Amino acid sequence: MESAFAFIGQFFTWLGAFVPRWCILDTTRGAIKYKYGQPVFCAPGKIHFYWPLVTEWDSYPMARQTDRLETQTMETTDGVTFIVAGTITYSVTDLMALLTTTHHAAQAVIELAASAMHDVCCDYQWTELQQEQRKGTLKTKLKNEAQRQLRDYGVNVLKLQLTSLAKCRVHRVCQSIANEET
Repeated sequence: MESAFAFIGQFFTWLGAFVPRWCILDTTRGAIKYKYGQPVFCAPGKIHFYWPLVTEWDSYPMARQTDRLETQTMETTDGVTFIVAGTITYSVTDLMALLTTTHHAAQAVIELAASAMHDVCCDYQWTELQQEQRKGTLKTKLKNEAQRQLRDYGVNVLKLQLTSLAKCRVHRVCQSIANEET
């Protein structure tokens, strides 16, 4: 009896693909609908219709959002090892560029921002890096580099700032499995 109900459920799911659907996007989200595989931008704050039989739907936040950048270990030009972590605040200005060129949009933004953080911080000696941080000019340089790297993806970087900056020591533990003779 359960298999008969399962079949009926699958039938109505299949039948539902022939019925157009609607979606209301709030003012913070945009969407891309792939109609016959071709991307079409759907603006925030509007009602959009799509036909599930030939359309895939992908929505994404376009409003201001903040992501944490994981801690990285780096080395300055004078050989000082340090750790750095940060946050990026951004908004999406071109959703079509972001969603159609990346597999996982949020992860792509985080990785490119971390790359920008690395590129800027590794160009200094330790004392210069600390001075730039104290003066507040490091934030501007980080933001500009992140904006340069994310521009092609339709992302507007509002802020990239460090949450941690400290000297450290790195110890790598190498393990090897030795053949034991008994």
